Amino acid sequence: MSGENKIPASSTEVLKILWQEKFFASGKTLAEITSYLDGKGFHFQAGGLSMALKRAAFLTRSGKRGALKYVQVAPPTSAAGRRSALYDNYDLHPAIQKVSLSQFQDGYFKEAIQNALVEVIDQVKLKAKYPVIKTSNGKKIELDGDDLMNHVFGSENQKPKIKFNALKTSLDKTEQRGFMYLFKGIVGIRDRKAHLNFVQNDPVKTLEFLSFASLLSRLLDENAK
Repeated sequence: MSGENKIPASSTEVLKILWQEKFFASGKTLAEITSYLDGKGFHFQAGGLSMALKRAAFLTRSGKRGALKYVQVAPPTSAAGRRSALYDNYDLHPAIQKVSLSQFQDGYFKEAIQNALVEVIDQVKLKAKYPVIKTSNGKKIELDGDDLMNHVFGSENQKPKIKFNALKTSLDKTEQRGFMYLFKGIVGIRDRKAHLNFVQNDPVKTLEFLSFASLLSRLLDENAK
């Protein structure tokens, strides 16, 4: 490994060096990777190394369970390889990774953003147990958009379904309202991007959108009871 002068701090960093050195140009099993790293003086627990391999955006898996091989998604010098390395610098929420990684790697940035925003909205519905309202004719309609966010996070004259603090002071309520507006904001962004034929070709800006969606997802995980 050419990165041995500066000892990598984690298994993720070691795997990235191996990828950059084209170690994964051909598929490698976990046993092969572990053996190679042991020979280089890097000793990682199997569970931690396995998790790092699964989360590495620059790798994909093939083969049957128990005999999986990890291979590079694209060469490091390719456009896709550079995108993968850029994506891997962000520790995005697993749900956001699941819906955006392949689109980002393939250069479909608009779709990656749309998927991430829709995922956040779906998480709000899930954690609020899919709230509905009754129309004047008695029909039940699942809440969406601004109505959903007002219902779930609103704290004016109601108890929010998801709260971000104890709501005991005016500052608490101001913070709650601020978070509600962040979630309402993604509704407008989702709707506009879904209905306009626009071009998104900036990977860095795309990752900033994905990071925002990741933050909202983590806030839901931390505060939804």
